[in-house]
Amino acid sequence: MGGMRGAAIFGVAALALLSGAGCYSMVGDGSSIAMGTSGTGALRNGVRLPASGDGYTVPERWRLRGNNFGTAELVELIVRAARKVEREIPGSQLGVADLSPEMGGPTEWHRSHENGLDADLMFYVRKAGRPIAPPNVMLLFAPDGASKPSLDPEGIAAGPLTIDVPREWALVRALLTDPWVEVQYLFVYEPLRQRLLAHAVARGEDPAIIAQATEVLRQPVGAAPHDDHLHLRIYCPRSDRGLGCADREPLRWVRKGYKYPVWGPGEALFAEQPALAELAAPLARLASGLLASIGPVVL
Repeated sequence: MGGMRGAAIFGVAALALLSGAGCYSMVGDGSSIAMGTSGTGALRNGVRLPASGDGYTVPERWRLRGNNFGTAELVELIVRAARKVEREIPGSQLGVADLSPEMGGPTEWHRSHENGLDADLMFYVRKAGRPIAPPNVMLLFAPDGASKPSLDPEGIAAGPLTIDVPREWALVRALLTDPWVEVQYLFVYEPLRQRLLAHAVARGEDPAIIAQATEVLRQPVGAAPHDDHLHLRIYCPRSDRGLGCADREPLRWVRKGYKYPVWGPGEALFAEQPALAELAAPLARLASGLLASIGPVVL
């Protein structure tokens, strides 16, 4: 045990040296901590998303994977947004797929999802014009919002489906207007992005929300087009930026009257030098795993 504790202290001390000013300091109050970036990171004290709740469910395929952990901020955002959509459109049920493994890090299914700030949200769908519960499969959707033929037995059984644009827009709006958590990106297939924005304009939605959605909704570059789900990514929680969490891109949506960010001690280091956060991530994983095995270490 002494050797493990010594290794953990070494890992934490190394992270502190990388931060230059104590930016990496482990907390022992049980709070979730996102470390590193979404593509090279770790998760400390991850919060499990319950398998079901008001307005959402985790289909069996993704429950069995066990990648249903995130920061407290991400999990609470999903719960609030799903509940809000269900109250606005009764009977709505959001399908939630992968978040992150309990301790973060890489998985065979994703190039990101490593530090508890990403979640795959299934599209709200209709079958024969009627809303249905989330299927146990992600179907690919064409530009017109109709599902493509599937070779997956469950996909064959589920389809054909169409994306329920009104409910999907209600989800986007709920995520973007959350008072506590700021969304960085909502990755989605470009033709579906256009359908969502056109629906918002036709409804006469708040121009400020449409402008924000126009920037946040985007098809990712160098990755799958995300024509089978909406990929939610939130910004590093302010409390975690001083602990080594780094957003992969420096730009952020600035809400009117809200100057952001205001850097605290040590926070600017990882924001201004994302490569340093990438370097620190392996040490973050080492320290997180060792600390998880021995409990809080007070330095």
